[in-house]
Amino acid sequence: MPFKNKSAKSAASAGRQNSVSGGKEKKLSGMSLIETILYLGIAVFALGAIFLYGWNVMEINIKSQVTRETAGTAQLIEERLKYEIRKAESVDRTASVFGETPAKLVLQEGDETVEIEDAGNQITVKRGSADPVLWHSPDIRIENFVFTEQVSGTDETDYVGFSFDAVAGYPGSSTRSEYQYALSFRSGSALRNSH
Repeated sequence: MPFKNKSAKSAASAGRQNSVSGGKEKKLSGMSLIETILYLGIAVFALGAIFLYGWNVMEINIKSQVTRETAGTAQLIEERLKYEIRKAESVDRTASVFGETPAKLVLQEGDETVEIEDAGNQITVKRGSADPVLWHSPDIRIENFVFTEQVSGTDETDYVGFSFDAVAGYPGSSTRSEYQYALSFRSGSALRNSH
């Protein structure tokens, strides 16, 4: 029998809705506490790995720069010493210090006297009466600087050898390994303008 009453019709439709949903509760959308902790842990782990990777890249970059500057300074000192020795006409053997530290080399270039010496782990050059000039960065220490000589049959110096250790002396180099680097250097040159 068809329903003629509207209120009875709406009551019947409400009864059908209850039977369809079966009385189940609605599930809330979102994350549980365990999911939140898990995702947070993964994020912290990933950020920690990225931070450590960045830190290692920075240390490697610093070590590379320290190595380049120390080696570059040692090569610069070697080239300057060779240049000055080749240019010299003679060596003042009485004023020079050979075989021990602090090393000193006094060269005669025409009318000018050139003094190269170890001044407290720094290499300086003095031309004539001018003030001594530092040959390299104060961040690099030159240690164990020694001159040697080979004397000819006429009792004149024909060859001047030198050796030194170039050591990085940056602030923090005593405690941080990326700032530590040392390089031993040995070379020499003959006097080309000697009589």
